[in-house]
Amino acid sequence: SLHDALPIYIDGVTDGRPAAVAGIVSGDILIQIGDCKITEVYSYMECLAKLNAGDERDVTVIRNGEKKVFKVKI
Repeated sequence: SLHDALPIYIDGVTDGRPAAVAGIVSGDILIQIGDCKITEVYSYMECLAKLNAGDERDVTVIRNGEKKVFKVKI
């Protein structure tokens, strides 16, 4: 369910950065990076710590009530 986690609200996306290039926009709600579910800020930081530069992961967000998945190169 979309309500299993307390997601991260994306307040801004910088042009040219990986999230923007992938298609993620301000207002999206981040719920998963690869197989790592985002349940709160701590888990978000923990998920990021497992990534290396150049890794590519599916990033799942909620936009306008719908799940969307973007491939993001870190």
